[in-house]
Amino acid sequence: MMKDYSVFTHLSTPNAADYRRVLNVFAQRRRSFIIHLRPMELSVELGIAEEEIVLLLDQLHHWGNLDRGKDYAEAKTIEVFYRVKWLYQLSERGEGAERALEVFDASLGQAGELQTGALRDIIRYLGAIAHQLEADDPDHGKLFQEMNHLNHRFDEFTTQAQRFMRSLQGSIELHSLSEADFLGYKEHLIEYLDRFVQDLVTSAGEIAALIRHVEGMGLRKRFPALARAARADALDPDDPEELEAEERRRSARWDGLRHWFLGDASGRSQAEMLRARTREAIPALLLAMQSFHDRRASGSDRRQDWLELARWFAQTSNEAQAHRLWRVAFCLTPSRHLRINHETLVRREEAAESARVSWLDAEPMWLEPQLRKSGRGPARGRAPDVIDLSRERELLRQLADEENRQIALAHEFLVHDGPLRLSAFGELDRAAFHLLLDLLGRLLTGISNAANHEPGTPLRSQSSDGSLDITLLPPLVPDEEATIETSEGWLTGPDYQVEIRPTASAANTTTEAAANAKTTGDTPNNHLAS
Repeated sequence: MMKDYSVFTHLSTPNAADYRRVLNVFAQRRRSFIIHLRPMELSVELGIAEEEIVLLLDQLHHWGNLDRGKDYAEAKTIEVFYRVKWLYQLSERGEGAERALEVFDASLGQAGELQTGALRDIIRYLGAIAHQLEADDPDHGKLFQEMNHLNHRFDEFTTQAQRFMRSLQGSIELHSLSEADFLGYKEHLIEYLDRFVQDLVTSAGEIAALIRHVEGMGLRKRFPALARAARADALDPDDPEELEAEERRRSARWDGLRHWFLGDASGRSQAEMLRARTREAIPALLLAMQSFHDRRASGSDRRQDWLELARWFAQTSNEAQAHRLWRVAFCLTPSRHLRINHETLVRREEAAESARVSWLDAEPMWLEPQLRKSGRGPARGRAPDVIDLSRERELLRQLADEENRQIALAHEFLVHDGPLRLSAFGELDRAAFHLLLDLLGRLLTGISNAANHEPGTPLRSQSSDGSLDITLLPPLVPDEEATIETSEGWLTGPDYQVEIRPTASAANTTTEAAANAKTTGDTPNNHLAS
């Protein structure tokens, strides 16, 4: 069904300014609870002839902005009674159009901002939702209110952030600011961005954990009840189509919040992208500051130079002056670093050659070049001695061989057939301990970044060099902890099951390296990395 937007037609007409003045008067009187207006009242307030006001009002009535009714208040005779006069008021569609234009004007004039307070409010609302879901019989009315507060605060936060990031590039260019104003603005903006990035880093992880928590408590199962609560005051609250549409809207808004902080399988979360975009603004500010420093160091401003040159061209009185200025400004004259001698000038005057004579046929010109010098010349004196770095290179090679040997021993010690509990690894040396920490860190990072990871399911990853595959399985006994003794201290955590095995491409290389290491008499637990 095609909707009628004719109430906005007056914005694109030649008399748009007059139409807006009339409708602004109606909107102001409406806020004062004055509903009806007569053409004569508008004529007095706007200073426009009553005949023109009537034409404007009739056209606005035709477009649907105004409603009108007959005015009998001043009819004292039959003739006046039958003479048609009208009272005008804003129609329902006209009021909607005025509110839309107010929102439009407010959004254009409002500066964007990075709201750190909104992040704390989102955490508080998610905590309240989790508290409601923990109850045996949740109060769907309170849950409905908390969800509405969360959606409203999240919409406000994302809208303000998008508006701020759109305006940030224009602010960074700073063409109209002086150097003093720019330095003050730079310090203020960098502090503002740095504070927001810190709050976003700390809050995003907490929000992501709360989102997973409330989902694990069955929030999505409450969407039908929330849809019924949203439709409680409708004319037909049990309409199945409307209930289904409301449930879809609730689910879509929650998915938007989830993807904003957790991301999805296709890429990073919006929170990470906003953090990256905010950090990119700081180098951009530094580049703008460098341009100010370059301008001050060189004593010239290319933009100001071009503007000054344009003013000089505008002040020329004829074409001859303009052409002369053109030649001087763009160096369309003999090179300033070449000097002609007197004999050549005399021969040129005697030959009387025109400018059309070819350079090959003309009298040669003898010049004395005054070449410009720049840069640095070679230092005088004895050349520096060549330094022999063979011993240092041999030391680096030995260190690399020792590191590869220790990594091979650590691989052999950690690789087992089948899953192994962390508590069963025994004492670890420095190399094996750091390798195990690297593998566990990559797995736990994968858990935090996975959008659809279900708790309790295996998670797989590879080492940073791609030589080992690692699989993390749930503990055999829930809540049981493991303590690993290492050469650098004790490591305590959940007693996960870990399966570490070499990849197909690295299996042969690891086996050979471990065999070579064994021939030296070392074992995985009797050495320390240098």
